[in-house]
Amino acid sequence: MAPRKLLGIALAIAGVATGVALAIGRVGKHPPDRSPEGVAAQLVLKACRSHPKAERIDCYQGALESRLADAGVGSAMSLLMALARADDRLEREGHALAHGIGIKGYLLAQNVPVPFDQCPVAFASGCKHGVVQAYLEGQDAVDSVSVNALCEPYRTAGETRFNLFQCVHGMGHGFQMMYQGDLPRALGSCDQLRDGWDRDSCYGGAFMENIVNEIAPHHPSTKLVAGHQHGGHAAFKALDSADLLYPCSIVARKFWRPCYEIQTSAILHFTDNDIGRAADACATAPEEMQPVCSASLGRDISSRALRDPGKSIRLCKKGGEHNLGWCYFGTAKALIGWSSDPSDGIALCRRVGDSPGWEQCYQGVGEELVNLIGDRDQRARVCAEADRPEAVAVCQRSAGVILVTTRTDSLKS
Repeated sequence: MAPRKLLGIALAIAGVATGVALAIGRVGKHPPDRSPEGVAAQLVLKACRSHPKAERIDCYQGALESRLADAGVGSAMSLLMALARADDRLEREGHALAHGIGIKGYLLAQNVPVPFDQCPVAFASGCKHGVVQAYLEGQDAVDSVSVNALCEPYRTAGETRFNLFQCVHGMGHGFQMMYQGDLPRALGSCDQLRDGWDRDSCYGGAFMENIVNEIAPHHPSTKLVAGHQHGGHAAFKALDSADLLYPCSIVARKFWRPCYEIQTSAILHFTDNDIGRAADACATAPEEMQPVCSASLGRDISSRALRDPGKSIRLCKKGGEHNLGWCYFGTAKALIGWSSDPSDGIALCRRVGDSPGWEQCYQGVGEELVNLIGDRDQRARVCAEADRPEAVAVCQRSAGVILVTTRTDSLKS
């Protein structure tokens, strides 16, 4: 069974738990950036590298917060982008640091729409998530009216659901923080959302935050929770090293998909980033969730490969042939979701060529186009960049450009 479109964005965005779980990486070899932001980034890098490794993330976070206080959310994000261009370690940490900018942006503004709208889509929209989660973490209680009203401004007829997703996904993060790790209670708050798509997207944020707070103590959201109290810590056990599929293995069936879409971040944490063991764990999931789990692994692989297509393909192959295509599917979505540039996903699929799994790779590209591009003709033009006619057809069908009209799977434009 193929993963559904409605949660497709989550596979790209869920890289937060991947990036924060990675070991400190190498400094990338990048050409000098002589722009004002590039020069500022070099000064920050020089200052923070003088700190012990364990304190460097705090140093970078402090520099970004200082820029935000002086010049606003957009300027802080521009500095983060310059830092990531100069140092691959900060490329890995980009989503988590963007969360921190969004959190601080809300705390300064005490307003959701202003900083949310100032956040760019860079680093898989982590800044937007941070704004919403900081708002909710500061609440003592919510009701169905306030929950449904929070993201309503981003439900715009005739447009993609991209910003709406960022908001309701951020709500899931926020509920998990608000209830200090009580995942069942956070999922119950997501259930107050009237729209099923919204609920599923909210669930995904809650499951992601469940992992983040367990494996990434330096993550900005973890520190935000530590600064507020809502009646003590929850008794719910976040993860279980003895059950690599937990909590997916114990939640109700309606939560399976959003849980398995992030679960390999926990699996890799407990298996020392062993992709083969992670793939084996996915193979023990319920049959219908195995492709979803493999797609989650593809998302995590994209982060470990620093979004390099060739390396991503090699890492996916380490998981074996079973559900290899769904690994490419998750990688393609993650690449596009990180940059909001469809050409990044197409570049991956071109490298896959006509080897096994190419169809799922282009399916992932097509589904992300639905999330990013409202115009059908524009989606068709992007898919036309695929490497051969049959790949164009798969991409266009997945993007809603070519429709299946008969039981024999005939295609009609």
